[in-house]
Amino acid sequence: MLSKLRGARGTALVALLAAGLYLNTWSHGFHYDDFHSLVHNPHLRSLGKLPAFFTDPTLFSTNPESAMYRPVLLVSYALNYALGGMEPGGYHLANALIHGVNAGLVHRLLLALGQGGLALPAALVFALTPANSEAVNYVSSRSELLMATFFLLACLAHLRGGPVGKAAGMGAAALALLTKSVAAVLSPVLALCDWLREGRGARRHWPALVALAGLALGYVVFTRQLVGQALLEPIRPHGVHLYTQAKAGVYYLLLLVMPVHLSVEHQFSLAHSPFEGPVLAAILLLLSLGLVVWPWRRGRFAAGWVLLLLLPTTLVPLVVLVNEHRLYLAGIAFALMLAWAWQEMGRRRPVAWAAFGVYNIMLCVLTLERGAAWADELSLWRDAALKAPQMLKPHLRLADALAGTGRLAEAEQEYLRAVALRPQHPGARNNLGLLYLRQGRLPQAREQFAALLKTSPDQIPARLNLASILLAQGQWQEAVGQYQLALDQGENEGEAEAKLGWIALHYQQAPQQALDLVDRALGKRQNAQWLVWRGVALRALRRGIEAEAAYQQALQLDPACAEAWYNLGNLWTDRGEQGRAAEAYQRVETLAPPESELGRLARQHTGNRP
Repeated sequence: MLSKLRGARGTALVALLAAGLYLNTWSHGFHYDDFHSLVHNPHLRSLGKLPAFFTDPTLFSTNPESAMYRPVLLVSYALNYALGGMEPGGYHLANALIHGVNAGLVHRLLLALGQGGLALPAALVFALTPANSEAVNYVSSRSELLMATFFLLACLAHLRGGPVGKAAGMGAAALALLTKSVAAVLSPVLALCDWLREGRGARRHWPALVALAGLALGYVVFTRQLVGQALLEPIRPHGVHLYTQAKAGVYYLLLLVMPVHLSVEHQFSLAHSPFEGPVLAAILLLLSLGLVVWPWRRGRFAAGWVLLLLLPTTLVPLVVLVNEHRLYLAGIAFALMLAWAWQEMGRRRPVAWAAFGVYNIMLCVLTLERGAAWADELSLWRDAALKAPQMLKPHLRLADALAGTGRLAEAEQEYLRAVALRPQHPGARNNLGLLYLRQGRLPQAREQFAALLKTSPDQIPARLNLASILLAQGQWQEAVGQYQLALDQGENEGEAEAKLGWIALHYQQAPQQALDLVDRALGKRQNAQWLVWRGVALRALRRGIEAEAAYQQALQLDPACAEAWYNLGNLWTDRGEQGRAAEAYQRVETLAPPESELGRLARQHTGNRP
């Protein structure tokens, strides 16, 4: 029976099982990095942007600091949007299908490497293991999935041989690099594949491998994604990173062997010395495992495959210390070794293959169970906070999710846990302050922003928030000082200039100064509220025609701006245009809450009762 599944049937079976296992993700939502790189990214809304993806890495995200050169990934997002808009189900379905394709390619690759008896069981483990859940469930991990697709295609094309195979391999390698830079290890991986299949005869493939290495080097130099941003400007010392990744190697092995404690954020700490107990133990364990598998050719191949696939993240310091999606391609070697071990047991005890079937069923159950945690932001970060209670990120993300759903009391508790873990963390204190601000708890909000600015005085958003609170509390002179500091510290998108203009208008009776400041703010960003303030300043300077134009501009940006309608009513009243003024005040009544000051003033003009 198994012999019949070693060819195309086996490939189709593995692909269908892999994709089908994740079809329930159709109802899942987007998660953390998805929002800045996908959901809020306007560059993905038009297929006309496709050529620009290959020249401008800033199109990757709405955050300039998150710019990455991944044009093929952006093309896939743009096609997804063209087919189904921003409905998350379409993006999850695409990820599931790509994983299915990859599982089929793993089967074909193992067959091409001469692992006929192991190809199907190993491919099944790769297809079903929950260790791959993050790569499939998380839309932003499509970079890993899609890179793997082209990586595996490059391997297959290279192994096919001949001019056509080598050319196709080069093309697939280029697409892999244009999806994610870790594909730069393809050339030594192919050398390893040639060695497994042909032994010393693999030397004849060196010209093609050198060409692929040149392609990878050219990519790295061109994009400067690895060299310029990571190696030359590391976020942590390279020694600390290497000691930490030694521990990570053992941790990854445990995740593959027992994929039951999976999380989007693992409780994992930095290692600062090679002589720390966990680091020494990890190094000794990895060396011991290497010695165990070294006598077998297949074992040396598996060890080399893992080392090469994890090499980029081992050498290049990244923000996240350990990530499950990094195991996606590296896990193929584990699946191969597991299938080999089971085959050896099955030769002596046929019942072992029945146990292997039960094992794969267990993997399916665990994968479905893990998928439930990825349903939405609340379930994802609640799961992470339970599994990594000493890590700040899960509590902060869970608090954001709770606040977004209106569960403010629960959100406050999670923010307080985050602040307790890292009292000086800017995001934790700033978001807690914003929560208090949202609840109208100005003293508590002020306390959080002030505490943050003591340790991080360059946090402009926190300074602007503190200034707004001071203004709301009537301490406008102190607010002026905070706004001036924000101006001195850097770009604030016109917020400080606009608020200083409002203060000049209402507290300092300086309409010309107010006009100059608001115009500076509008030069950076158009805002309906600021245009209203511009109109008020112009009216105070007796420039009524310009004031009316400013109010009309505000209404073009926001037709429901009650303050613009109210000021138009005042302007038309001054001119004696009572009919137009009455219509404007009536508009205010329909737009402003009845209990608001603006609603009360409008009723005074119209004579209506609340």
